[in-house]
Amino acid sequence: MKNLTLFALLILIIFSCKQERKDPAIFYYPAEWETQEAILIGWTERQPKFFPLAVDVARALEGSTPIIFVSDTSENPMIFKEYLLESGLDSAAYTFISIPVWQAVALRDVGPVYLINGLGEKKVVDYRWSFQDFFERFLIEKGVDPDTAKADASFFNRNQKTDSLIAVRDGLEVITSSLNIEGGAIEVNGKGTMLLNEYRMLKLNPTSTKTSIEQELKRTLGVHHFIWVGKGLVEDGYPTEFIVPGYVAVGTDGHTDEYIRFADANTILLAWVDEEEKDLHPVHAENYRRLQETYHILVNAKDQDGKPFKIIKVPLPDLRYRPTLIVEGWAMNDSTIGKEYFLPNQKVELGDTLQYLASSSYLNFLFSNDKVLLPTYLHVGSSPEKEDQVKKIFTQLYPEKELVWIDATVYNWGGGGIHCFTKQIPKN
Repeated sequence: MKNLTLFALLILIIFSCKQERKDPAIFYYPAEWETQEAILIGWTERQPKFFPLAVDVARALEGSTPIIFVSDTSENPMIFKEYLLESGLDSAAYTFISIPVWQAVALRDVGPVYLINGLGEKKVVDYRWSFQDFFERFLIEKGVDPDTAKADASFFNRNQKTDSLIAVRDGLEVITSSLNIEGGAIEVNGKGTMLLNEYRMLKLNPTSTKTSIEQELKRTLGVHHFIWVGKGLVEDGYPTEFIVPGYVAVGTDGHTDEYIRFADANTILLAWVDEEEKDLHPVHAENYRRLQETYHILVNAKDQDGKPFKIIKVPLPDLRYRPTLIVEGWAMNDSTIGKEYFLPNQKVELGDTLQYLASSSYLNFLFSNDKVLLPTYLHVGSSPEKEDQVKKIFTQLYPEKELVWIDATVYNWGGGGIHCFTKQIPKN
């Protein structure tokens, strides 16, 4: 009788476990450290300054993960292929595709969000690229009538279709969403938990609530547990707001990949400003305040299974900024920025000089199958002690992966880094 009871109990346990197993047909957005099929990198003739970064990433990924180079249909691929050859890379080793896309060098944000399931199937989510709607509202604030503002902002329509065009090219089903969010703001642990910048998500989806945003992300990404965190870095802001008087930034207004990342399912990396550093500069002081807020949120947060997170503080590289002259129009280069980027209430005048911030962060890194690609700041004078600390953190986290350090400072000045420049395709 005793044996029969034990047998019945065993059957019950096995049956219960089978019942609790996740349905393999359910699609989800995988964590970035999961196996990758390929990595997308964009390029464009009109921005050759990004060619060296593309080469450095391609060289770093040799033997690790296949690369697909993406450009607009108007580009001449031979220009870039010749550059690869001159840099010692065999262009025949890569795949090249062309689709109508304006922001090719920001494929993380305008490119497809891939979903997979346990049956080896794949889908793509096509979200709205938020900048188009933001730009329309920005023009209206500048006094442009709504119809003209909508027409002017439609210039960016090509970026809205990048996700779907790549998906259709590969024969994948597309889930369409009206939610404004880009890939650089999607941070998940692959187990159902997602980190969200509350300020940014509500600002870019002004008619939505946190509840409605969560419902849409559940529908599209397969996530079910949400942690709403504080604002992003000052250096990752928009020109339309002077967060620190006299300083301007051209970034994403708070993508998570600049300041908070999952290292594994239960470990969160948080950009950090130390107590002794916060009083050295007003930008440090504001970042310190913001990151403290997020840290306290994380300390009290739990993962999808009710367990606390391990939080690792990652120092920010030394602050970088340069004087920038205000000129007419929409100009932007290493020493000037056009007055049109600013709102009337900012009272920016021609001839003014502002300090232009670079979006520097060690957390804008990329996972590949057997490597982690990280930005280095030693060559621009950042603290070797900080970078050594970062090396120790990542070496301990990923002893089986090779760490590759890359100069991505050209992208920092445009608001981003290695992660923004690339987009992983998960393997089924």
